[in-house]
Amino acid sequence: MHKPVDVNAGGFILSAIALGTLGVLSFIVQPALVQGFVSHLRLTEPQAVGLAGIEMLGVALATIALALPMAGMNWQRMLALGIALAIIGNLGSAALIGTPWLWAARLVAGLGHGAVISLSFTFIALTRRVDRNLAWYLVSLLTYGAIGVWVMPGLLDWIGMAGLMLIFALLMAGGLATLRYVPSGSKAAAPTSQSAAQLGKGLQWLGLGGVLSYNMAQGIAWAILFLVGIGAGLAEADVAQALFISQIMAIFGALGSVFLAERFSRLIAVSGGIIVGTLCIMLLLGQPSYGVFLAAICGFNILWNFTIPFMLGAVSDFDTQGRMMSLAIAMQMLGLGGGPLLASALIGDGDYRLAELACIGFFVASLALLIVPMLRHRQALAT
Repeated sequence: MHKPVDVNAGGFILSAIALGTLGVLSFIVQPALVQGFVSHLRLTEPQAVGLAGIEMLGVALATIALALPMAGMNWQRMLALGIALAIIGNLGSAALIGTPWLWAARLVAGLGHGAVISLSFTFIALTRRVDRNLAWYLVSLLTYGAIGVWVMPGLLDWIGMAGLMLIFALLMAGGLATLRYVPSGSKAAAPTSQSAAQLGKGLQWLGLGGVLSYNMAQGIAWAILFLVGIGAGLAEADVAQALFISQIMAIFGALGSVFLAERFSRLIAVSGGIIVGTLCIMLLLGQPSYGVFLAAICGFNILWNFTIPFMLGAVSDFDTQGRMMSLAIAMQMLGLGGGPLLASALIGDGDYRLAELACIGFFVASLALLIVPMLRHRQALAT
């Protein structure tokens, strides 16, 4: 018997936002975390980016698994399992620092975090105002991310990497308090989007490919931003400060999508966000000054968090049965996981040019893939 839940009630929306923020505890501070792997664990830069990537691979695998149709899936049990895996993975990471098993622990943590992320997005997709609730979710995680990136260097000096992993485990345990607001399964709540139109499978896969490509670009950039700043000769404290400022500015990007979600064309928001975001990454080529680095990462972060609610909201409406959001989130997490793994193979000896060019290429490809299905969706609604 599925417990009925009002998916538009404040408690449900707040619990989904809280779960989404817990799910990205390590990812949203990944630039500073990667630098911490280098400075505190004495890993090489490719190894540090790869360690971040292995966790994101776990996130991607979990989101893909949860996107597969499974009859009778109990969301409460899956969420509890995801939180448990995240706690075990973070506790294991604290205990296994300095050993090869740290990589396995980060993979387990990624599986748990990925389950939490996937379910939180699924819950938000059930609400009536998807774009706006996604944007509020971004405001929450960006506020945490801004503070986290800013304090990370000093926090690691104080408690070390093991202490940080213990904090992650403790915060994930707090997520168990949200279980009371979670519907037991899809029969307890139905999608309510009124802007959905049924597109063909080919167009749906083009849209999903665009989400994957966009997030491959984001994954590459987010994993190397701190390293790019250090490679440009900037002090670690200055890079941390710039990333903190960019996270604060990104909140305004997310808030912009909150207030424009129902007044602004998704097509213009997505295409404009991708184009200007690409230009911001181009500014990082070479040896940017502090001012250029700050402007580029602020622009990149603002556009990322302004664009993604429109993009996910658009792709989720390519199907009238409410199945596209979970697939879009799987593509998002696959891209965010694959990006760092690809970047780790492209960087070396302080040279990030190949990784930056790959990032730009994925941005361009994402626009090419998304533009056709978004136009067809607009035509379908008009007719």
